[in-house]
Amino acid sequence: MLSLPEDLKKAIRNQELKGAHALALATLSSKILKISEQEAAIERIKATEQVLKESLTVPETRDLIKSIKAQYLTSEQSESKEVKIIIQKISSGLSEITLANASREQLQSLQGILEQKLNEIGKLIG
Repeated sequence: MLSLPEDLKKAIRNQELKGAHALALATLSSKILKISEQEAAIERIKATEQVLKESLTVPETRDLIKSIKAQYLTSEQSESKEVKIIIQKISSGLSEITLANASREQLQSLQGILEQKLNEIGKLIG
């Protein structure tokens, strides 16, 4: 808590911001957002006000922070952890042996799902 930005320390003291919320809001830093410290402080203050006004839970606060970060970070910088995990699972889990042991129905189902997802990916890529 000692390393929190001053605006968050003040919000804890004067506005009853909870420590868990402050720790989450502290990730809205100039280094992470790649903006000046003054701009980052403005973003944190606005987010803090919203958290307090709407009595957001910690998970809701994290969602808010994620949406704020998305405004500043490029798609290269904000890679999805979920997609990375899926890529690893597909790469290592769908071996030729695994596929050879699957039933025809399973393979057809998998093929349909993969085709659908490839279409969705194609639309996103443009």
